[in-house]
Amino acid sequence: MSTAYYPLILYPPLARQFTGGNQGQKHLKASFQGCVALPDDKSTAKQGVSEKQFFRHLLAAFPGNLICQAVEFEIPGYSLRYSADFIFYHHSSGLALDIEIDEPYAGNTGKPHHCIDVDDDKIRNRFFLERNWGVVRFAEIQVVRHPWNCCKVIAQTIAKLTGDNSVFMLLQRLADVPLQKCWTRRESRLMAKNNYRQSYLPKMVK
Repeated sequence: MSTAYYPLILYPPLARQFTGGNQGQKHLKASFQGCVALPDDKSTAKQGVSEKQFFRHLLAAFPGNLICQAVEFEIPGYSLRYSADFIFYHHSSGLALDIEIDEPYAGNTGKPHHCIDVDDDKIRNRFFLERNWGVVRFAEIQVVRHPWNCCKVIAQTIAKLTGDNSVFMLLQRLADVPLQKCWTRRESRLMAKNNYRQSYLPKMVK
């Protein structure tokens, strides 16, 4: 199995032809019009312990854009729905991003989560890409320890796809977020056994 690292960034198919903003943000927005599937409900899924803090950073870093937390998307033919940690709508271009925070295991059960040797996240990513959403995934430890550096990743992605570098210019002096190796089920179980999440979450978990 090839080694993969967070952050994971997947570009929406419709935006790839405009990489760098060569066609202008108005043209990109017109192309996205009616082609980006919208959420249809507020999510009832339990939010991760790191999400509230990172939401505040997103709102501060990207004023003037639509950023929502915990919304759901209908999966045609299924009763279950996909819940997004955050959706980000770039106002001037129409670019839509699904931003996810991946924990290595469930805090209450220790069950492996977001493992690279399980296809659940790959199938979910494909669902969003097919609906012209970009996907940005961070490991939980990255957003807890380096929230502004994670915002830089998002700003850089927006700049590359739309040509809008206004936020990236403000954050470009920050170091790149340290890469975090993706984990397998076996590695996830070992992290749970060693209480790995408590090494970076102790001040956030009461």
